[in-house]
Amino acid sequence: MTTHRQVVAALVDAAAHDENVVLATVVRITGSSYGGVGARMICLGDGSRVGLVSGGCLESDLAEHAQRVYATGSAEVVSYDTRDDDDVPWGLGLGCNGLIEVLLEPLSPHQAREVAGLIDQALGADSPSVIATVIRSHGSDVGAPRVGSHALLDGAAIRSIGDWGAGSALFDAAQYVSEALAAGRRGVVHEIGSAEVAFEVVMPSIRLVVCGAGQDAAPVARFASELGWDITVVDHRPLTEARSARFPGARVVECGDALELADVLPSNQRFAAVVMSHHLARDRDYLYSLLKSDPTYLGVLGPRARTERMLTELIAREGSLPHIDERFFSPVGLDIGGEGPDAIALSIISQISAVTSGRTGGHLRDRRAPLHASPPAELATSSI
Repeated sequence: MTTHRQVVAALVDAAAHDENVVLATVVRITGSSYGGVGARMICLGDGSRVGLVSGGCLESDLAEHAQRVYATGSAEVVSYDTRDDDDVPWGLGLGCNGLIEVLLEPLSPHQAREVAGLIDQALGADSPSVIATVIRSHGSDVGAPRVGSHALLDGAAIRSIGDWGAGSALFDAAQYVSEALAAGRRGVVHEIGSAEVAFEVVMPSIRLVVCGAGQDAAPVARFASELGWDITVVDHRPLTEARSARFPGARVVECGDALELADVLPSNQRFAAVVMSHHLARDRDYLYSLLKSDPTYLGVLGPRARTERMLTELIAREGSLPHIDERFFSPVGLDIGGEGPDAIALSIISQISAVTSGRTGGHLRDRRAPLHASPPAELATSSI
């Protein structure tokens, strides 16, 4: 998510400064790869770069290719095949045992703004969506799709940019959404008429609601922001510039009555929440409001006995509570050790990431399934 947000910001900034850029996008992977299909990097005219398409193995070489694309104005696909031990042709010595294809496309300021808008809309969606990109167009057919044309396929809605041609390519591309969603980060590529189209899945940004604006809430918001999440910090006190400044990258809102928390919650179904105001009565009301709001993840800071007391008091007051299942965590966080606010925040953010990705938070050493299996889509819609 961090790279997606960085790329969107870089594209918007380049457009605002009337700069041309080259966008590098991973469009096909076979075997091992650091980033999935859809990993992006921006190459600017001065040689600087924003984003990553690998762990740093390919970026310098791609930047050299990007300078050529920048000069010619013609898109091209660059392939790196490291399935053979002898990857000396590039002088990279990767040994990653995979095939990676990267589309390099020149973008004008107007095109950069359009692509940024497309990615930003996908990140803000209520559920995973698919972006289709024309990566090759065979022959010189009049009316054929142009390389670098994109379409956001979000349910029945289609938002396209570029030239998808005079035929049915755009309509045909929409028929592969289910297959692309099932493929996840590995994506799929299909021949559609005279064009070759790559499909990537874009997961929506995780919405995190932090109920409490104390000193220990700041690193929680900071780590979440660095991951590209959308953060809302809820404070019972009147908003001030100084308090808001403690949470850069987050939206700080005032909620004087914790029972009215629903008024400031994000409408997106894929949101997580952490209760950490350190005030028993307020945390109890935050907890009640969140149980009724059905978050994807709900964590409560503090010892187990404290949370059990709040639940007991709520049952006595309300008569009953919404069903509580395995997405309720108290004490909150993974058992990773450490002391202090930063260590606690790391524990909390790690647990949220694991839960929303359908993982347990264990050691990758012990995992026998693929490292990058796609998170189950139902996590975005299931109920507490």
